[in-house]
Amino acid sequence: MVKSNKLAILAALLSLLMLFSAFVLPTFAEDVTTAEETTAEETTAATETTGATESGSEDESKTEASTEKGTEAGTKEETTTENKEEVEKKKQQKIRGYINLGVGAVILIALAVLIFVYRAKIPTWWKGLKSECGKITWCPKEKLKKNTIVVVIIILVIAAAIGVLDFVFSRGMILLGDLFH
Repeated sequence: MVKSNKLAILAALLSLLMLFSAFVLPTFAEDVTTAEETTAEETTAATETTGATESGSEDESKTEASTEKGTEAGTKEETTTENKEEVEKKKQQKIRGYINLGVGAVILIALAVLIFVYRAKIPTWWKGLKSECGKITWCPKEKLKKNTIVVVIIILVIAAAIGVLDFVFSRGMILLGDLFH
């Protein structure tokens, strides 16, 4: 009785850990990357305002040159923004990878503990599993083939029907859009 309660508690803890890893940890990873993005944006904004106050008034030739540099800087800013986005995505993937690795390690450790604690009962459980699987009655091979063919045909018919409906509705929306333009 006491061991079954321990097993139930351990199973509940593992379930909570899996739920935590599925819902809470990805949100945490997104919050971390959002905070990093905010800090990077604040730094960029501070450097832009500093550059704007230092520029002051210049003659026309300098303003033309600065306009050309501004255009070049605009394209550089776009590429650096794209690079920053790629770096942020990589950071986010790295954080999620570490989180998944940690959760996987905890689950493996829990399984190892379970196996160690219940190592005497595992052979008995395995024999019971084998005997129960031996009691299964399978349908004849011919009936299995017929049923498989029926299922595949039904799946193909439903897929075709969904495809036709999707095509008809998407064309209908396009025609309605053209009608009101």
